[in-house]
Amino acid sequence: MRKSIHRAGLVAGIAFIALTAPGIAQAQDNVAAAADEGASSGLEEIVVTARKRTENLRDVPVSISAIGGAKLTEAKITQVVDLAVRVPNLTVSSGANLPFALIRGFGTGNSISFDQAVGKFIDNVSYGRDQDVRLPLFDVERVEVLKGPQVLLYGNSSTAGALNITSRKPGNSFTANGSAAYDFANNELVVQGGVTAPVNDKVSVRLAGLYQDLSRGEVYNMLTGKYGPTTENYAGRATVLFKPADDLRVTLKAEYHHLRDHGNGGEVMSPSIFSFLPLPDTKLDGRITADNNRAPFFAKAFNAVNSMTWQGDIAYDVAGGTLSSTTAYRDLEFANSTPSPAPVPVLNAYLHYRYKQLSEELRYSGSFGKVDLTLGGYYQHDTFKVASAIDFNLTPTLPPGLVLPPFALNGLFDQTANSYSLFGDVTYHLTDELSIEMGGRYTSVRKNADQSLVAGNVVPGKTFKTGVGALSPNPAFDGLFIFGNGVPPHSYTGIKARDSAFQPQVVLQYKLAPRNQVYAKYVKGEKAGGIDYFYTGTPPGPTPAGARFKPEEAESFEIGFKGVTEDNRFDYAVSAFYTTFTDLQASSFQVASFVVTNVGKARTKGVEAEVNYAPVEGLRIGVSAAYLKARYLDYPGQPCTVAQKIANGGEAGCSQDLSGAPTQFSSKWTGTVTVDYERPVTDDLIVTSGFALFARSHYNASTNNEPLQEQKGYAQLDAHFGVKAEDGRWNAALFARNLTDKKLLDYGTPAPGLGAALSGFRSRGRQIGLRFGFDLR
Repeated sequence: MRKSIHRAGLVAGIAFIALTAPGIAQAQDNVAAAADEGASSGLEEIVVTARKRTENLRDVPVSISAIGGAKLTEAKITQVVDLAVRVPNLTVSSGANLPFALIRGFGTGNSISFDQAVGKFIDNVSYGRDQDVRLPLFDVERVEVLKGPQVLLYGNSSTAGALNITSRKPGNSFTANGSAAYDFANNELVVQGGVTAPVNDKVSVRLAGLYQDLSRGEVYNMLTGKYGPTTENYAGRATVLFKPADDLRVTLKAEYHHLRDHGNGGEVMSPSIFSFLPLPDTKLDGRITADNNRAPFFAKAFNAVNSMTWQGDIAYDVAGGTLSSTTAYRDLEFANSTPSPAPVPVLNAYLHYRYKQLSEELRYSGSFGKVDLTLGGYYQHDTFKVASAIDFNLTPTLPPGLVLPPFALNGLFDQTANSYSLFGDVTYHLTDELSIEMGGRYTSVRKNADQSLVAGNVVPGKTFKTGVGALSPNPAFDGLFIFGNGVPPHSYTGIKARDSAFQPQVVLQYKLAPRNQVYAKYVKGEKAGGIDYFYTGTPPGPTPAGARFKPEEAESFEIGFKGVTEDNRFDYAVSAFYTTFTDLQASSFQVASFVVTNVGKARTKGVEAEVNYAPVEGLRIGVSAAYLKARYLDYPGQPCTVAQKIANGGEAGCSQDLSGAPTQFSSKWTGTVTVDYERPVTDDLIVTSGFALFARSHYNASTNNEPLQEQKGYAQLDAHFGVKAEDGRWNAALFARNLTDKKLLDYGTPAPGLGAALSGFRSRGRQIGLRFGFDLR
């Protein structure tokens, strides 16, 4: 079956080249003719709201990449993880159970204790938990990727960058649009769409939704005979727009997501050294031998997310500007069950959390002569309740004759947080060409938590809704707890974390021409500290103070040059950056779980460039590239590599200094080339075609710079060929994602309970399928 899929991919690629090459050649021949005829063809105007006001992309003195909703649908991008092949220096990993995003080599470590360094904001509401990265992209107007610290105009400061996502809003006329795509390789169906229906001249409603079903995963389980993980997701959104007066707009929105992944994708990457358990397959080849759905765990592997959002926005034009209010309530529930990649049940990790967030932002923006002004305040109250159980069955890993009863590490975490901030941003236009922007944000964060970690019984058959029922404390296992962790169990109440910070920003902008500029930016930001939800402690024993971690600080300098030519055929953006992180929040794997810590100092610096060219109507060429050097500067005491453990005779007492090592997932070079071409073949029919080539140099997928988890450099090719109606009412296309079938190490980690063995998660392989769409206006 897979050979036939490979042949189909090659045939599709050859067909794509054969069909598009003549068109592109013809387009090149027509460049001179189009110029002689005075044809007006150029790049589309891209509007962004990165500074909370509508501006053209090339007019904003910010390093930003933007992708429109139509391009996302055309490329079958329904998840944030898929954006990485379109935006250099953006990395998103969903291979791990706790996904994370990185910009310019930095993000948030693999721990739910952290706020996200790469913030995600949908319609001005903060989605700051790790699992928010999994929420699908559907019925989106555009996605903006803001690079570098974003501390001024966003509710939660984001020290590495931000994703600013804008959904489609109801309009004044009836519209309906949608698409359906089917991937033959993974038997995946994705259906999405939306309808706008005006009720009268003051009220309009938009309903939108998505359904995704992937029934064949990338990894074959030799014990169960099934491919996994499989996926079934659906989401819906209802938006109502009221215009009771010309100067008043009220928007109400309700949104729901239901995400389910079934099965496990973690593979053993190296043989166990200090365990007596034989591992039959230690290659990253898409095969696993692991099934915990039997004694003593009776646990199925899964990831599950339910998310609900209720939001209200008010915009009132008053006093020469606009007074805006955004009120939102979020309820996010997540659970997963993950086995160790072993042929017998050795370890099973269960995690369940419930996160509730209430937020309010009040903002005033206006322009008064030479001054642009934004002032506002933000408040957020959230609760975070976590139940975690790491179940052990260590007898199979011990020498013959030694027996240990199954036991568990039970963790309970209950946190309440309140965040207050005031912000202001003033831009003064000294001349028509020169302006200076100055602003700052003062934030105060207060967190209170109860945290415990004790020994307990194994609770079999845990599900999404088990929650705290997964915990069964039993002091009889305290001896095993102390033997494994070197410290006694503990239970603390009233742990407090308090942070306050002022975060300044200054931007100097000079327009060389009406649509060409140079800029320089300085910003200093902070991400709040907090409390480790799974704090274990270190000898001689844990303390409440030891459960806290410090705030993360980022200081960044950036210069840029961007603009567009007068004929609107060519635009460009070049930027250079230098960012230093102090007390970088990170997590490292210790024994059986990730432990939070602060890196003394780290730094990222580099250059990014992007150009877009439209030589004739219908042909669009885009090239983007980035050079990056992201390093830890002060990071001692981290877990050893496999070779270091062997040389040390075991894991106990073994550590390494990662000072000077590259950060996780950072590639020195990344780049993308895209070509899209449309050619009329009749008065009513247009042929569409295009490809996107993404490439990056090598990176390390582990948290401890493990040489065995180094991913070599690669190039990935996407392509599409189709037809559409001249009036845009319908379209159909053959698409290919990852046409060269690159299967990459998406995430790497030590395999808990298996001595020096490693576990790896592969990215998705080739996708080939058909997509149909419509757009009625």
